[in-house]
Amino acid sequence: MKGWQRIFIGKRWEHEIVSTLDRLAEPLSAVEELLWEAVESRVESVSRMARHLLSAGGKRLRPALTLLSAWMAGSITQKAILYAAVVELMHTATLIHDDVIDKAVTRRGKATVHTIWGNESAVMCGDHLYASAFSRLAEDGDIRVIRAMADASRRVCEGEILELELAYRLDLSESDCLRVAQLKTGALIGAACQVGVIAGVADGRNPQRLADALRHYGCLLGVAFQLVDDVLDMESTEETLGKPVGSDLLEGKITLPAVWTIAQLGPEERERWWRLAAQRHFPEQDAASLARRAQETGQLDRVRAFAGRIARQAVSYLDSYDGVDSDRRWARDALRDIADYIVKRRA
Repeated sequence: MKGWQRIFIGKRWEHEIVSTLDRLAEPLSAVEELLWEAVESRVESVSRMARHLLSAGGKRLRPALTLLSAWMAGSITQKAILYAAVVELMHTATLIHDDVIDKAVTRRGKATVHTIWGNESAVMCGDHLYASAFSRLAEDGDIRVIRAMADASRRVCEGEILELELAYRLDLSESDCLRVAQLKTGALIGAACQVGVIAGVADGRNPQRLADALRHYGCLLGVAFQLVDDVLDMESTEETLGKPVGSDLLEGKITLPAVWTIAQLGPEERERWWRLAAQRHFPEQDAASLARRAQETGQLDRVRAFAGRIARQAVSYLDSYDGVDSDRRWARDALRDIADYIVKRRA
């Protein structure tokens, strides 16, 4: 595995995606440099907290999508690299805030920021990353990008609040689960693709049509990504997932696999789950038992198949761009490959 691959993906991307993204090695390395520069602060503890999470790695999915979107629009410009870094800064901020809200102990196999430095410092570090991201957008000055990222940030916050409101609710519908995924995950991924297009069009052409198409692609891709994450929470090991299995239920999050699995239980078992929900506490053994039941009854496969249909819908927004030149066609095909991989991934 090459150096940049160890930095960005580790074991989190499968071989075929690694080879596809190999053409992004140079701009991804430039994004990484910007990320580490952006988290530096005169207050050393702020830098240490941010570096702690960045050093844990991650898929860097959002920056890759921004760069591929720019490539499909025309070329990977310096603006595309900047926007890719900004997107990842915002994503990293949401992870820090999420872990505080969820009282999570580990993230990507490492101790969470708040368990080391405390809740208050972690929240402020997340805020600092948001401020750093928008400071760089302000310096760039493209109001279209500032507006897109501000809207995405607002929607992510709405998704987090909605998820809190729906905690321990066993009467959730499929639509409720999808709405949380659209806000919490789809909004930022959609914006990542949208601003990539804006950055990639450097010859005065109007990027609106392609920007809208890739925003829709990204939003749907984010929903599929979140649904597969919900599946992995019930089927993976802590070693591959980087956090405890069944952590969603232990945190009171009722995801689509849980909704569909509980619906398959007998009356007595369902009644027990309703009692536990009323107490706002799901014991570890019950969460593990429901995860096993989800696998045994095929509900996890059902959710993954549903995510596959959403991913194919996302790809449909790329289908009208068959006439582009070979380089741009490669970027489009890479976006298709990522959609396919996201549904199949096991970590």
